[in-house]
Amino acid sequence: MEPERPLSIAIVDDEPSVRVSLRRLCGALGMRASVFASGAAFLDSLADGPAPDCVLLDMHMPDMTGLDVQRQLAARGSRVPIIVVTADDSPEANDRGIAAGAYAFLRKPIGVDELVCAVNSATGRWRDPA
Repeated sequence: MEPERPLSIAIVDDEPSVRVSLRRLCGALGMRASVFASGAAFLDSLADGPAPDCVLLDMHMPDMTGLDVQRQLAARGSRVPIIVVTADDSPEANDRGIAAGAYAFLRKPIGVDELVCAVNSATGRWRDPA
């Protein structure tokens, strides 16, 4: 039996330290992570290759917010699961993200188990956090 390919995760966040830490965490978990400093850069990347298995998307970014990215993906007919990651802990932010089609809503800082559970659930694939 051929081994299952690693999950492909797109990390979209304007904070360099968040991109680096999430990329390292995903890599340590056996996932392939691509990082994008803006929503526009991520959306542009979709023309160059296959869509990722899952998107970790910051809600608050300059120029194009996470909600803007979600709306653009929906307009394109994308069905890639989106996990919103944000420091905003207001119920309104959660409601806006979920209403726009996010699969899950995680608050920064994100724990290993929390990330693994959200990605596993969103993609329907199991990855052991160990």
